[in-house]
Amino acid sequence: HEVASVQAAHPVPHFSSSRDAHDGMSASRVIVVGGGLAGLSAACELLERGCNVTIIEKEDNLGGNSSKATTGVAVPGSYLQAAAGVADSGADLIADEGEAAKRFVETGSEDANWLMKILAVDSELVLRLTPGHGKTARTIGTKTHFPGAVLTYALIHLLQEVAQGRPDRLQIISSARVTKLLTAGTRVVGVEFSREEGPVENLKGNVVITAGGYAGDLEKGSLVAKHAAKFMKFATTNDERANGDSITLASAVGAGTANLDKVQLTPFAAVLPGQADAQFKVVVSDALAGAGGKLIDATGKRFCDEMKSAQECAEAMARARAPFRLVINAKQAEPVHWLVEFYTQRRVMKKFSSVGELASVMRVSGSAMDPALQGSGVLYVAEVTAALYTCSGGLNAGWTRDLAGKVLNAAGQPIAGLFAAGEATSVPFPKLWSVSGIPMLYCIYSGRMAGRAAAAAVPTNGSVVQSLREIMGSAMDKPSNGIKPTNGAAPEEKKPEEKPLEEMTTEELIAKIKDLEANGSLRAPPADDGPKGITMEEVKKHSTKEDAWLVVNGDVIDVTKWIPIHPGGEQAVVAYLGQDASDEWNMIHKAGTIEKNLVPEGGNGPVLKGKLGGAAAPVAAAGGAAGGSGTAAPTGLTLDDVAKHNKESDLWVVVNGRAYDVTKWLQVHPGGVQAITAYAGKDATDEWNCIHKPGTIEKNLFPANPSGPVDMGAVSGAAAAAAPAAVADDEKPPPDGNGGIPGILGAIVFLGLNLVLMLSRTVFFTGNVMFKLENNRNGTIRSACMLLVFTVIHVVGNFLALFSGPDELNGEGYFFDRQAWTGGFGLVTNPPLGLAEEYIALALLLHVSVAVKRSWDISMNYCLNTGRWNMLLSGLTILFFITMHLRDIKFNPDTQYTMMRVPPYWINFSGVLQGHVFFSTDPSVPLVRVRDIYSVM
Repeated sequence: HEVASVQAAHPVPHFSSSRDAHDGMSASRVIVVGGGLAGLSAACELLERGCNVTIIEKEDNLGGNSSKATTGVAVPGSYLQAAAGVADSGADLIADEGEAAKRFVETGSEDANWLMKILAVDSELVLRLTPGHGKTARTIGTKTHFPGAVLTYALIHLLQEVAQGRPDRLQIISSARVTKLLTAGTRVVGVEFSREEGPVENLKGNVVITAGGYAGDLEKGSLVAKHAAKFMKFATTNDERANGDSITLASAVGAGTANLDKVQLTPFAAVLPGQADAQFKVVVSDALAGAGGKLIDATGKRFCDEMKSAQECAEAMARARAPFRLVINAKQAEPVHWLVEFYTQRRVMKKFSSVGELASVMRVSGSAMDPALQGSGVLYVAEVTAALYTCSGGLNAGWTRDLAGKVLNAAGQPIAGLFAAGEATSVPFPKLWSVSGIPMLYCIYSGRMAGRAAAAAVPTNGSVVQSLREIMGSAMDKPSNGIKPTNGAAPEEKKPEEKPLEEMTTEELIAKIKDLEANGSLRAPPADDGPKGITMEEVKKHSTKEDAWLVVNGDVIDVTKWIPIHPGGEQAVVAYLGQDASDEWNMIHKAGTIEKNLVPEGGNGPVLKGKLGGAAAPVAAAGGAAGGSGTAAPTGLTLDDVAKHNKESDLWVVVNGRAYDVTKWLQVHPGGVQAITAYAGKDATDEWNCIHKPGTIEKNLFPANPSGPVDMGAVSGAAAAAAPAAVADDEKPPPDGNGGIPGILGAIVFLGLNLVLMLSRTVFFTGNVMFKLENNRNGTIRSACMLLVFTVIHVVGNFLALFSGPDELNGEGYFFDRQAWTGGFGLVTNPPLGLAEEYIALALLLHVSVAVKRSWDISMNYCLNTGRWNMLLSGLTILFFITMHLRDIKFNPDTQYTMMRVPPYWINFSGVLQGHVFFSTDPSVPLVRVRDIYSVM
């Protein structure tokens, strides 16, 4: 459930017709619903046992949440431990968890070893120590990249080879949602599903349901809200896929459920800069804690043993003082250097030169920091919090011999034809579930278990009839697809024929498969065969989804048809169209990944166009200058293209001549959802610049902000905003965390301090008056603060006058009249206004002038019925009222005079509690002639 912005490159076949989903399958078909690690493990087991398999995945790509796992698979007694001479029975994991946990721990290693040998990724694997395992390194991680991505995408790649080479054995249907389980009596006999905007289709066969948990849905009426309401206050590390689909589908046919209140927390959910309140959180790998990272609270002290289970650490976090930080020093970080570098580059972690520097940011004494951090040198720090992580509740599924892998009804009886695995099921050992790496092992273990049970229920003998290696070998041993750079180069020299598969020994067959996996029948030809001299300028011309090129390690790749089926999602590719994506690609993917996925011209995958040449330098990642000038190279996007993306599930807007995909940003936008949806598919430049500081959108762009806007490129026909006049930004950025003063008190203190600063900078430090009037927003914001304070004071005065009578209001007027001599800094004879009144008048003049200027610049080209004039018209109406009101109380020629006693020191401090602030009832105070404002009000 960890989101690491990591996606690999393995296209998922799409089947475009109903016939594709139904033909070529015998009565031995088994339907696997869900393409995560549990579903893929079940599919492998079914294939080995002679079943034909159809995988249905609701997303565009396989992998599920498992593909985002950042830690690894906890495997007691793995072959890696055996190779390292480590004897590990996992006995420490079984205590107090019963027979189910015992069987899981004792046999889970067989399942993990089985899968690892299929994948043949040993060179990437490493044993790591992670929380919940004491001092035993039993978690299988990866040397670089994220384990979930490496394992699931290697598995996806192999299954795709089978699907492409043996479509009679395996079909993969993605972007399709199962809406109903079909039944005949009490038996499940298939599924009803529909593809995007397609008709409803039926598919017959036994069903293995593996479509994830429910911790990603925190809406009203969700499973979390119904069964685990106490967790609704937490953010989640799950995305929208984890919405309880499996439970809803199976419950409709009588499946029982258990432990739906059992939702696990992680203490390692990252709090990204500016996203403290975001409902979705990124998870920091707990491998950092295993390497020696420490969890500290707001005082700089450790509050738990980081090597305890995630649930125990999260519970300790609830008793400690926020904010919390995960801290690891440079030496400890060496074994997990790739992780630290990855997180630091993406602002998940921040580098500090010493514990003293960290202490100063935390506003605590360096000597008060935990002893474990003292003298540590360079530190890497991530702010973390507790968030929803996994669910150990779900469908009732058996685990004993006769019921293993079968879905049970409320009475504990199996439902014929229905099986389940992974997080869709209720886990029989909830305490063990919160131990690092155990959920991933359970996906493999339960996936195989469900696969075995489903295979035994179809017209096969349920035994292994062909190893997956043999199936893959036969699928991959097909004629070369002739992938070459598309420049008409001569074909490769024909290689000598090799021995047929059926004549190979086991050792020869294994060697062939490893060779195919390492070099691939799909490998790219030698570099010299490619066309030469494609310039960066030429690449930049192909920067739309309809015509998409990018550069990876000097190769120019056409990814137009790859975008819709990219396992990492469209945006991971679209963000780099027309650019050099080498750095980002190499950070995420294994060497040779793109070469293994190349297809011929016209195929559904990346097409090699040739080598990059010419003098044009690679361009940087997407993102334009604030208030860009509109000189960026056009990408071919039009306002009509943008208008097609006008739904909450697919939402683009145009700002300063560039299109941004803000679909994920909607839910975390500080201004709320409606502020963006009002401009869905439209040009929001004017409204954006009216509200935001220059550079705001650039600071929040993806991938630095995983949930931020994605720059889709320049838009033809969209008006780019003129660059604003250069004005020094005298506003300091907000402090990290709570600024050292927690809670409501801190909010009030910082509000007061910033209000004072705003008032002191109202007129002369806004950047508007520079020989000509500019429309800088500071002119309206700061003057509005001044006018707001004046209005509050005026309202309080009127309120006092309401209860204290005419003398209070007249005394307030005289209070300002007494200051008249200060007008013009005392250099003007008989000034009509005092210095304070002049400053307020200047603030009002500035506010009105800048507001009119901004309204003219922004709204002039719109009709009245668009609503763009509403603010200007209402402002002018209020201005007219204020002008007439001030005329009546300050410059009314018919004003009469009266006599009253005014405080000798301007304020009657002794009468404040009685409401006599501006007049005195003391008969010893002489009467003074004052304007009778009360009579004209």
